[in-house]
Amino acid sequence: MSVLQLTEVSSNVSSFFSSFPWWLYFVLAGIVYSGYKTMQLTAEERKVDQIHIEEEGRVYVERMEEERKRRKQATEN
Repeated sequence: MSVLQLTEVSSNVSSFFSSFPWWLYFVLAGIVYSGYKTMQLTAEERKVDQIHIEEEGRVYVERMEEERKRRKQATEN
């Protein structure tokens, strides 16, 4: 592409974006920011859920081990 073609493309893009009202840029920025925060909070929520699941699993395994010990002691007596 030549320099003339590039300047023509950039002027077309510039005129396209300048045809929008100024407040539309704030709306688009708000949408992008909202999407970013949603993704960030979803990732944080997944981490918290994973920690909770691991803790519940640990409690379950401990209860199973205690039950095994109790049954083993009951059969020995």
